[in-house]
Amino acid sequence: MNGTLPTLWLAWHGETAWSLSGQHTGLTDLPLTERGERNARQLGERLRKVKVAKVFTSPLQRAARTCELAGLLGCLAVLPTTRRPASPERDVSGGLPLLGK
Repeated sequence: MNGTLPTLWLAWHGETAWSLSGQHTGLTDLPLTERGERNARQLGERLRKVKVAKVFTSPLQRAARTCELAGLLGCLAVLPTTRRPASPERDVSGGLPLLGK
């Protein structure tokens, strides 16, 4: 490395019906809404000039579809999702509302 640290970009998946209604999706595998698909394409436009080395995502369809529509499949690394507490996704989808909403 030449002394320059890499930049870390964080992005959330596009909108789902549950994120729109304020519900936490957890491990519930929901698709993106039409607006969520537009969100993902806009992410791709914003990152078009960024050299992306690696993308880490959960295997859930909302995350994978966001990566696909953003044009990030070429550098994708899918993280395993399990029902363990250390999982990248937490299953609290039993109707728990988001705090602060």
